[in-house]
Amino acid sequence: MLYLGVVTPPVLATLSRWEPSSPRLTWYGEADERVELSGRVLSNWVIKAANLLTSECGAGPGTTVQIDLPAHWRLLVWTLGSWAVGAAVALGGEQGTAPDVVVTQRLEPWLDAGAGDLVAVTLPALARAWPTPLPAGVIDGAAELMGQPDQPLFAVPPLHGGAVAQGHGERVLLVAEDPATLVERAWACWEQGGSAVVATPRSAAELDSIRSQEAVRAP
Repeated sequence: MLYLGVVTPPVLATLSRWEPSSPRLTWYGEADERVELSGRVLSNWVIKAANLLTSECGAGPGTTVQIDLPAHWRLLVWTLGSWAVGAAVALGGEQGTAPDVVVTQRLEPWLDAGAGDLVAVTLPALARAWPTPLPAGVIDGAAELMGQPDQPLFAVPPLHGGAVAQGHGERVLLVAEDPATLVERAWACWEQGGSAVVATPRSAAELDSIRSQEAVRAP
């Protein structure tokens, strides 16, 4: 498990300066799955996730959200949503700690561990609900997310560490292998006004094809 600390980055301030119609997150998954989120749409997803975490789970400054998801675009949405409310984030499936909230696609280990608030997240892009009935008390992270408002219903944490960076960043290709590396590199891209193209591991030729199709300029 990787603990990302308690000083959360200025998520909402960064999202607000994006050009709303330009792509900010493009995902190439398995079985030819492609998802493209503009600045406006990604901001909406992040705010919805943040609203769910505060209203349903009481997340905020002083709490920890453990995100037990693979390197995936949904991992990025829930990490940004957690940071947006001022919560610390822990990545991975290790159950040696007692997080306040767990966001996961693997329910059984956390149910067995007696974790507190559980948010079940299904990964397919078109999924609008968990595929089977959920145990009592478990939050459906797809169905409940879609019903959340697009405007923040929580107090925005104060900025730490200076002003929001400015600039026009590159369109960057990231290979989704390690969750922590993906979060770190995607956030560094967005801080500089860039656009992240994220692909599951595949051959060099397939990655080159994605670079060409998506007009990726940075390595």
